[in-house]
Amino acid sequence: MSQISDLIVTRLVEKLSQELISKVSSSDPSRAGEVQAYRFQDNPLNPVNFAWVSAGNPNDPDYRDGRVTAAQMEDLGLNLPAGEIGGGHYWWRRGRVSLGCYYILKSFKQDVAARHAHNFLGRATYHIEQTNVADLVDEWGERAYYLWVPHSTFFEGGGPPAQYIWRGEVAWQALTHRP
Repeated sequence: MSQISDLIVTRLVEKLSQELISKVSSSDPSRAGEVQAYRFQDNPLNPVNFAWVSAGNPNDPDYRDGRVTAAQMEDLGLNLPAGEIGGGHYWWRRGRVSLGCYYILKSFKQDVAARHAHNFLGRATYHIEQTNVADLVDEWGERAYYLWVPHSTFFEGGGPPAQYIWRGEVAWQALTHRP
């Protein structure tokens, strides 16, 4: 067993491996070469496209797990107490999926690299949002309910004539309940 955040990371890796690698043609330049949990530490030139899933965000220390307040519950359309003495409480478990598209050796023109990179981003974002976490319960009884994407960022680096790099991240946030 594991803590709920690690279970969510593992579920996202499973889903994204299937949807970004297994279900995409090997001839598609926007196909992922690797999806893994936690920090990507390989050569970014091979695989060209990669995703790594983590809990938390070292680039934004303010994007961290936190208890859900009563006002946040109302914003969700729920009339449940965020927590009560002697009872459970709700949490936002947060993390990110970092994405990289390193088209250094592909010699794509800028518009072609941008199209492939954004196809990769779009596919990743869609499937992050479609990941079911409602069956996850950790050994301490914390249960996940749903996962959503509150924000993302994706930007170009590298440059002319044909060495374009796209990097970014898709943030995820999961509502959980601790007994």
